Amino acid sequence: MPRISSTSIRGIITDTYPAYPLSKHNRRLIQLVNETQSCLPIFDKCREVLQSGLKPDLTTYTALLEAYERNNDLDAILRTFEEMELVGITPNISAYNIGLRAAATHGETVVLEKVRGMIHKSGLEMNANSYEIIIQGLCANQELEHALDLLGDMTVAVNEKGLPDENGQPIINVRPTLLCYTPIIQLAQDLHESETAFLVLKMAEVQSGVSRIPPVIYTDLMARAAEDYVLRAVVYCWKKAVKEMGACPDEGTCMLILNCAGHNEAPRLSAEVIQYMGENGMEFQEYHFAPLIQAFSRAAKYKSAFNVLSIMRTSGMKPTILTASSLLRALDEPSHIEDAFVCMKEMHQEGKKVDVVALNVLIEACGRGRDLTRAMTIYETAPLLGVVPDTDTFNALLTGCIMDKNMTEGRNVIAMMQQAEVDPNVDTYQSLISLCLTQINYEDAFVYLEEMKSHDVIPSEGIYTSLIRKLARENDPRIKYAIEEMESFGYVVGPNLRQYIETGGLSNLAESERRKQIRAAQKRRSRAYLRYF
Repeated sequence: MPRISSTSIRGIITDTYPAYPLSKHNRRLIQLVNETQSCLPIFDKCREVLQSGLKPDLTTYTALLEAYERNNDLDAILRTFEEMELVGITPNISAYNIGLRAAATHGETVVLEKVRGMIHKSGLEMNANSYEIIIQGLCANQELEHALDLLGDMTVAVNEKGLPDENGQPIINVRPTLLCYTPIIQLAQDLHESETAFLVLKMAEVQSGVSRIPPVIYTDLMARAAEDYVLRAVVYCWKKAVKEMGACPDEGTCMLILNCAGHNEAPRLSAEVIQYMGENGMEFQEYHFAPLIQAFSRAAKYKSAFNVLSIMRTSGMKPTILTASSLLRALDEPSHIEDAFVCMKEMHQEGKKVDVVALNVLIEACGRGRDLTRAMTIYETAPLLGVVPDTDTFNALLTGCIMDKNMTEGRNVIAMMQQAEVDPNVDTYQSLISLCLTQINYEDAFVYLEEMKSHDVIPSEGIYTSLIRKLARENDPRIKYAIEEMESFGYVVGPNLRQYIETGGLSNLAESERRKQIRAAQKRRSRAYLRYF
């Protein structure tokens, strides 16, 4: 923990007896305490006092405590307090605060409690600085609950609206300062207790006043709360820090807030962050808009999500179906798809451009929902909506064909693709192979696989896995060559796939044995049939 700054000695009694000899030494000690951070000159001066035969007083001992604190000597500080008691000199609260500060600096909460016991025994009352030091020490030792308990004893309770509870009375009659709150807020953030940090911040506003809280407190909490998806803290800190205090969060913080807003269905906050980024000259990228689309999608504001795609396109970015993946997840029911389709038609009627990615998402959603007919219907409206289908449009249609195991429609999709003069990509070939593998006659899968390799495109590991699983289920002898080819591209045939191959795709060995018996019976019948002829 960084060194807790010490304050200069204030309120030290300098009128001593005998007055002149010791006062001269004490004035020099006070000067050394205020002017240097070294402990050695103070030790030397204290030694000079003793050698002069003078009796140290409170001022002398206080300077000596400062020197021990700078020398990180907690044991010497405790011995000094005991010595002062023996010679009849009662430390004042400033002297005890030196002991508290030394213990807090090293997170020595046991020593903190010892000094607190000494203060209580002496009949003194701790001041605000005492509590600042103690709380900083507790936080240095990551004792969040202990620090919160102490702060709670000093403050009036705060209700859910952040207003003081009129029925509450503090146990400790010392008004906490801002330095009592900030270490707890920071520790709570470090421990990802953003809700707690936010509550303490609201308490600080009530006790210390909002005007005294620096913007950095809000911006730091805003970033951590965004990381922890604590939306109410993020919204509040954004309003206070950025809109009211003029703070300027960096791009990383903005990205955290966008992700939090997207996760918590807060499109208004997302829009404000995007606007702030534009006004401050930040260069937009595709990943900046994905959380905004997520926020609109989760809030079922499909038209706004579609508008974001169009804005991205006009801004020079190229959105993809991956950009709108959150929108695709939101369209998980037929009613949601229908609502989104209505919004798309309304956009066109309002003269707004419909982006092809919006169309592709709807088609993909229909396909995943096993509604191939609806997917084809939406595709057919593309000319009416002013949308020119692209490769992803036809790939989305193929998704529906795969889910429906409809090879006939798959071939129609390829024919439409060729008629539209749209080139296939890797995903197209992989979809075609996957579609073929849903059929009883899957010979075309090998045709598309070879065609894919002829274009110097390496099939994915998933394609080979699907192919090998199909061959295993069908007991196809070509599985040996498929495995060899898969391994030649650097893919690993894992233990699960090997077990699948060995069992012919069945869930247990008993079923596998039964399958082998059936195959053996089929072979015997085939031989008998051949002998008959």
